[in-house]
Amino acid sequence: MIKKVFICFLFLSLFSCEDNTTINDCFRGVFVQEIIEFRLPIYQKLIVNGGSTTNTIDGRLIHIIRNSSSNYIAFDLECPIRTCNSPLDISNLPTITCPCHEKKYNYLEGGRLIGEEGCSMLMYNVTPVGSNAIQITN
Repeated sequence: MIKKVFICFLFLSLFSCEDNTTINDCFRGVFVQEIIEFRLPIYQKLIVNGGSTTNTIDGRLIHIIRNSSSNYIAFDLECPIRTCNSPLDISNLPTITCPCHEKKYNYLEGGRLIGEEGCSMLMYNVTPVGSNAIQITN
């Protein structure tokens, strides 16, 4: 009897586990993992504080900003309302606007939608790799 209870418990434990680490439900299935080396000409702007660059990384249009000597912010330029085929407008940072829906986001607040509920922008984790590179992941 105890053996049957143990097997039932084990079975339920194994099949009831679920990965609930989704950061943003609007961007399920998006995976980016890339090391950005500052010695490459396309990333030279990231050497100085306040520098930024927009590049295609792992098939995604990503904007990277260097806020300070060791702090970087990276976010995806796809509108969280994924029916829009135009990239987010970053001309008025820190406010970012979706050109299709006129929704506004703030990257300094984690890419949250300003003034209403809804999906946030896709923000990436940025980790320094030595002194001349960073790794971008989500």
